[in-house]
Amino acid sequence: MPIIHHIKDTPRGFIAGAFILFVTARLGETDVIQTMEEANEKLPETPFVLSMHGMQVFVLPRSEIETVKSLPECEVSIKKHHFNVFLGEYTFMGTKADEFDDTMRYTLTRSTPTALDAFTDEIGYAMDQCIGQCDDVWTGIRIRAAMARIASLLSGRVFVGLPLSRDPEWVEATTQYTQNVTTAWMILRLIPRFIRPLVATFLPQVRTLKRFRRATVEKLSPILAAKRQGIHSKTTSDPAGGSMLEWLTAHYKVQPTAEQLARDELLVTFASIYNLTNAISSMVFDLAKYPEHIPELRQELAEVLGPSGIIDKHALSRLRKCDSFIRESQRLSPPSLANIPRIVTNPHGFVTSTGHRIPAGSTVMIRAHPINRDRKLWGDNADQFDGFRFSKLRDMPGNALKYQHTSTGTDNINFGHGIWACPGRFFASAQLKVILAELLRRYDIMRSPQTPNPGQLHYGLAVVPDPEAEVLFRKRML
Repeated sequence: MPIIHHIKDTPRGFIAGAFILFVTARLGETDVIQTMEEANEKLPETPFVLSMHGMQVFVLPRSEIETVKSLPECEVSIKKHHFNVFLGEYTFMGTKADEFDDTMRYTLTRSTPTALDAFTDEIGYAMDQCIGQCDDVWTGIRIRAAMARIASLLSGRVFVGLPLSRDPEWVEATTQYTQNVTTAWMILRLIPRFIRPLVATFLPQVRTLKRFRRATVEKLSPILAAKRQGIHSKTTSDPAGGSMLEWLTAHYKVQPTAEQLARDELLVTFASIYNLTNAISSMVFDLAKYPEHIPELRQELAEVLGPSGIIDKHALSRLRKCDSFIRESQRLSPPSLANIPRIVTNPHGFVTSTGHRIPAGSTVMIRAHPINRDRKLWGDNADQFDGFRFSKLRDMPGNALKYQHTSTGTDNINFGHGIWACPGRFFASAQLKVILAELLRRYDIMRSPQTPNPGQLHYGLAVVPDPEAEVLFRKRML
């Protein structure tokens, strides 16, 4: 059996004959992509170990996708990964109940049409609050901050409903919660394990997370009490929203407490708002950088939606160019450079198809970046943005149902793959289309001279759009 070699104290390099490459990536280091590309070029079918944030990740080749995604939790665990990597004892990540998973995997997916009504009803208010009218003059908007609030308003409309979803304290808490989770785990990862509990006690971000959790319980308690009594007062009456509470409650065998539902709401908030914020931000940057796509996108929206301009469940699948643009944006600005994360739970370890044994307790992920940039998959222009790449592929015979934004497979693991593929991807894709349609209906969009080419930040393997970058908006000239 091949041996895994840890080449310690080597920032980046290759040892002749070694089966495993050991590399390091410091917090915020921008050459992690170069590291991934070098490793993939030298060892395309061999695992390597990436050291970052006080942890090591065994980064597996594409050939391991089908193996890893099919293994049960007793062999490799996504739940333990979320708890371990995000330090759930301090951030609450990975502490979800089985009822939460059932809600996300089954009810959320089936209920996307219901959620769509809430999105379309909320999007006008969200744009007014987060971007504004932008009459007659180009107005610079810091995209990531604005998109975080839009994500909070749209998601909150489904998660808790009106009026709480628009409560300024709720919006602030949900947008800041995601930032505090990310900051807390990145800081604590750099702290030796034996003193983490002490440091966490005084860490402002951990204290803030606890405060947010208490505040969430306080906000949800009267809503839950009213729902249990069948009262539809001004605190709960929202025909288009607030469904998540019912979905979660329905999966519990006994009536959940406000504390349990607060945990669930915060977990789904983190998953939704963090990922949606990054996806919207990248999409808006791409609209500004590649405006030649806008006329065709607007034409498709006009043809599919008609005079109402409202996206319903029948229109979602017909917006093929919009879907393609969103997927292309995700391909070049993915959530992570590697995905399908697991912790090896088999006490005997995990043996790859190449014969390498990964020890129990190790973190494993599949390299996503080489798939996203693979010329064999996407052609010679794989490194270039082509917003209609996937709609053109779908136009080919036999491909009508392939290459969708929500499709997963060995050619797209940005949502994961298999039974633990992101269950919220249909929910998120619907949100993105509603947002894209409203942006193009209301505004002209242009690069800002302050940040003409918004880039990405890399925190280890995570990819984050530049939080300081802005884009110019102006009321659309018809």
